[in-house]
Amino acid sequence: MNRKFYKKQKKNYIAVIGIEKSLIKKHYDFLTVKQNGSTLFCYGEYQPTKNSRTYKFRIKYSPPNRPVITIIDPKIEYNDDIHMYPSDNSLCLYHKTDLVWNTDYHLFDTIIPWTLEWFVFYELYLITGKWEHPYIPHITKKE
Repeated sequence: MNRKFYKKQKKNYIAVIGIEKSLIKKHYDFLTVKQNGSTLFCYGEYQPTKNSRTYKFRIKYSPPNRPVITIIDPKIEYNDDIHMYPSDNSLCLYHKTDLVWNTDYHLFDTIIPWTLEWFVFYELYLITGKWEHPYIPHITKKE
């Protein structure tokens, strides 16, 4: 069959969001998932250890854009030592040399576990003053 006459189908982002919502509900029953058109909102609370504080967070995903993970409580201010974007204080969970986000990835097996892991490393940072996870620095300070 000659396919050169078929148009390439555009991704249906509402369907992508529906799939993501279903996968998150299946794998993370402690998260609240809401869909607003082609945007997915995922709310959760996570306590890395019994001695840690509980972190409230939100994941906002509007494909084809990257997911944006924001800590709702406690308020954590950006600094150059931790993995956050200075523009909006959202979490930096991967680097473009490792991963460029696209709609072929799923939140349940990438962004969500990486977010939970971020909280563990943030807790270690509070103890040691050093980001213990491998990273590529984002230096914004002027020398």
